[in-house]
Amino acid sequence: MAWLGIIVGTFAGIFSAVAAYTLFALPLWYSLMLYPTVGTTSAVLTILVMIHLPPGLGPMAQPHRDELRRTA
Repeated sequence: MAWLGIIVGTFAGIFSAVAAYTLFALPLWYSLMLYPTVGTTSAVLTILVMIHLPPGLGPMAQPHRDELRRTA
C-alpha cells in the first residue's frame, strides 16, 4: 500500500507543479511548493483509501478457496 501511495503522490505532485507553472502561469516558487503539498496529500489519501477497501479488493488480496481448488 505504501508503494502505491508513493507512486501516486509522486506523479500527482509532478503533474500539479508542471500544470501550475505552465497552464496557470503561477510563479516558479509557488509551483515548487505545490509539489510536496499535493504529493504528500495524495499519498496519504491513497493509503487511507487502500486501508478501507474490502478485503477482496486490496492490492495483496488472497485468492478465494474456490480459486485454489480449480483445475483446468
